[in-house]
Amino acid sequence: MKGSTSKLLKREIIILLCIVLVSIILYYIFSCCTYKVFLPDFFLTWHLFLEFSSIVMSFSVFAITYYTYEESNRLRSIIIACTFLAVSLLDLFHTFSYKGMPVFLTEASPDKATAFWILARLTMSIGLFIATLIPCEKKVKRSQQGLWAVMTIIYSVYWLLSVSYHIDLFPPLFIEGQGLTPLKIYLEYSVVFIQVITAALFFVAFIKGDCEDIGHIHVVRALVFSIFSEIAFTRYNNVYDTYNYLGHLYKIVAYYILFRALFVQNVQKPYQDLRTAERKLSVYVDNLEQLVAIRTDEITQANRSLMRNLDYAKNILLALLPASFPVIKGTEFAAKYMPCEKVGGDFYNVFRLDEQNVGILIGDVAGHGVSAAMINVFINQNIFFKKEYDDGRQQIFTPRGVLMNCYHKYNEMPFPEEVYVVMLYGKYNVITGEFTYASAGMNTSPLILKADGRVAVLETDGFPICKFGSHYKPSYQSRTAHLSPGDALILYTDGLIEIDPRKPDRFSREQLVQFITGLKDITAQEICDEISDAYHALREDQEMTDDVTILVVKAGNANV
Repeated sequence: MKGSTSKLLKREIIILLCIVLVSIILYYIFSCCTYKVFLPDFFLTWHLFLEFSSIVMSFSVFAITYYTYEESNRLRSIIIACTFLAVSLLDLFHTFSYKGMPVFLTEASPDKATAFWILARLTMSIGLFIATLIPCEKKVKRSQQGLWAVMTIIYSVYWLLSVSYHIDLFPPLFIEGQGLTPLKIYLEYSVVFIQVITAALFFVAFIKGDCEDIGHIHVVRALVFSIFSEIAFTRYNNVYDTYNYLGHLYKIVAYYILFRALFVQNVQKPYQDLRTAERKLSVYVDNLEQLVAIRTDEITQANRSLMRNLDYAKNILLALLPASFPVIKGTEFAAKYMPCEKVGGDFYNVFRLDEQNVGILIGDVAGHGVSAAMINVFINQNIFFKKEYDDGRQQIFTPRGVLMNCYHKYNEMPFPEEVYVVMLYGKYNVITGEFTYASAGMNTSPLILKADGRVAVLETDGFPICKFGSHYKPSYQSRTAHLSPGDALILYTDGLIEIDPRKPDRFSREQLVQFITGLKDITAQEICDEISDAYHALREDQEMTDDVTILVVKAGNANV
């Protein structure tokens, strides 16, 4: 154990030395060999890109740390989260105050932008320094989580108003034609000093193996880049020169390292731990007789960890499902979601697009379990139904357009080629009763239970969402159906009619159609419950082989 720890420490020291060496080389090349003053338009474009990238990553650091805080209740986590919330806001104010930008509350100026910049750097440095001083086991009440965020926003708004409207009360930090003032340089070196101390404290924590709420060594790496960023910002004489450009590059690298460390620790690692626990359990089962005496405790601990991680993943997936349906006069919604494991690959959603239109989504990731759940998360985060403009207008995408965009997004990701998604998305007009939909390989047929008991089977086709973009570009087709008052639209995944793969006629589509003919004149929820009860009755004590989702929309008279 000591040998492996020593090797790890040597490796990290070498990595840090390499980072320092590369940073020094880049600093020399950019500042000494290629120094220049860029054209304002060119620099502003790059400045906007680099700053907004930094803002997105710092806000992501806040979001990841803040919304995983409930798992630990650590005071250190909430301080880090709020620190980067304030940093993202102050960096945003800095970006809009940069020389050459449009008016943001007051006229943009180098002094105004510099003030926001130094406030952001001091906030990040002091915040991380304070975090290192907080014991890992120190907890804070969950009820105070929102208060911390509110206080952070108040802090940021205070500086926004103070700098914007009372910049004359602040000592000058930059004088055009002369460059940086001694105060600005002193403050930058103060930030460097704080960051050096903070990096040292995090490195000591890494050596000691303290709590891993954040990756200590990754924070050290990020702070090294941040230190070089601050040094660059002690040298510029023009807001458009090479030193300024170099400082922003170092800064975005630092933010990315922090974001990556927190993403891996709080999002990716639980899934990795889960897969590791599954592999360990498999080994233990194969060698149960030989390991029972010495591995009982380990199996117990691994099982507890597995259950915790599965529950965590389950809660994430359940959070993606609609907590409630839109309240629309004359229209009813109901749904049943039954995963065959703790986490599944089925998903659905019902949401308002505007006053008249409701979006309806249902889909199924190939397979089930953790891998399907991870693809499920991606689909929910990367499917877009409309675009909103700054002037209040919005463009509702057609079902065909929604599926096309989702197909392209999916093919940009490094998913395995054998994993695919089938789904159906429709737009329902509650006034006219028109249901416009498109299918991406959905392998079940939507059903319309008419008010008189007749059943209409809707046509589906289309190409699944899969890693086939380099070979085939599908053309999804939008179709239209009509729901009259009293009609019910029934959507479902294939798990409902594939109770037993060995007996495909046990509850076939035809049998389902026949069954629902007797479900007229009841509510959407009652239809959903009756279908679910029939499924469980036919399944008897047989283990579920696939996830099952049922979604019912019952049309009424919206004008009543």
